[in-house]
Amino acid sequence: MKKYTIFRMPAEDDENYDQHELVGVEYGEDIYDVTDRLIQTVCEDLSENPEYAKCDTYADPPDKLDGSPRYQHQMCGIVSPAYAETNTVIFYGIIETEGESR
Repeated sequence: MKKYTIFRMPAEDDENYDQHELVGVEYGEDIYDVTDRLIQTVCEDLSENPEYAKCDTYADPPDKLDGSPRYQHQMCGIVSPAYAETNTVIFYGIIETEGESR
């Protein structure tokens, strides 16, 4: 069983790890086993932000991240305001470790 710990990365400084906010932990056999739950966690994190209250939110599935000293996977959360020309993209880092089930 593996443990997947999800952190929201601030836009301004993605390498200052003490600024990354823990948003969830999931357990599963592999990244594919937890993909749907990871997407749900990111969408819930975005929709709970009052700044995005009247926006649609969704997330892309995790991608393998090479070269990061901390994260093995990365996800994008997308905020789509009703009357905006562009979407807002929020990045999430995922740490994969061997872990005990809940």
